[in-house]
Amino acid sequence: MRYLIILLLFIVSMAVLAESLSEPAVTKDAEISQLEKNMARISQESQATYQQFLMTQELRRNEMLEPATPPPNLTGESVPIPSYEDLMKRKQEKNDRMEQYTTDLDRLYTRYRELESEREAIFEKIKNLERKNTEE
Repeated sequence: MRYLIILLLFIVSMAVLAESLSEPAVTKDAEISQLEKNMARISQESQATYQQFLMTQELRRNEMLEPATPPPNLTGESVPIPSYEDLMKRKQEKNDRMEQYTTDLDRLYTRYRELESEREAIFEKIKNLERKNTEE
């Protein structure tokens, strides 16, 4: 799956590079400026994705620490004991939430890595364009 994503990113990068080479009217400075804007946008999206990842990770951690059965009543009042079906339903709901958190964490991590790879590729393009500008 990761190789497919990397391959798609490579294809998109090559298409963007080919398009930029076919348009001689675009100056290198304008292209650098556009790439810097794209890199800033990607960095913001990457940061937001990472924050979502951390929040989801904390929700999952809290869910793991929370017991599936209700805690005993320490007040001494008589509280009805939940039925077996209710306990099983709560346990299943907890398992479902845990699975959803795990799926979300995997998705967010994958998206974060994609964005970071894209950001690194743009940074390399900017460095190459700046180097070409100084050589000319």
